[in-house]
Amino acid sequence: MKQAWLITLLLLPLPVWAAGNLVRNGSFDDEADPLANWQSKYEAAGESWYKDNHQFVSVLKSESGRKSVLRLHVPTQFIADNPGVKVDSFPIPVQPGGKYRFSAFARSTGPNCRILLEGYKWRPDTKPQPNPTIYQLRKAYKFEQLFFGAVPGGIMGNVGPAWQRATTTLPTGAMKELQQKLYNSVQFLIIHVVAIGGTVGDLYVDDIVLERIN
Repeated sequence: MKQAWLITLLLLPLPVWAAGNLVRNGSFDDEADPLANWQSKYEAAGESWYKDNHQFVSVLKSESGRKSVLRLHVPTQFIADNPGVKVDSFPIPVQPGGKYRFSAFARSTGPNCRILLEGYKWRPDTKPQPNPTIYQLRKAYKFEQLFFGAVPGGIMGNVGPAWQRATTTLPTGAMKELQQKLYNSVQFLIIHVVAIGGTVGDLYVDDIVLERIN
């Protein structure tokens, strides 16, 4: 029965918005709820580090020339040196395989960042259903992050004080057999945005775009 569910889901057409940007409300300009389709509250077991996370997440009407901007506020050095302040996109259903173009604008007044894609699939103890939460899925694949610095690489995105657009094409190169198998098992993509490292201050993010290009 579970296999039949998976086959059915894989054969379903992608939503109409998948023809362009796969990220719903990637510009944070939903008038009813600027954080629609983004998770900022974390209350599950093992998420105690983030129990107050949502208090430091907001969307500003304008910021340094851009409208509807995500703000992740890092209020103390302690938070910046540990798991940081974060948001995750709601799970984005995808067909197996393929290549993607991933981009975002960002700037910072102190904290560094990690902005990346993570691939997920159904948990074996969960019956597939529409609109899952991250807690009904398990991680299957981790992609490279966006790099804003002059030289890509490292564990941080190296975001600077001025608005800059970072873009990458994923996967970044040829895969070995096991890696390809894991990648082909991905059924959902989740965008992970975290303000971490650096100093106290604000990470601003805007216009997150994910497009399937083949």
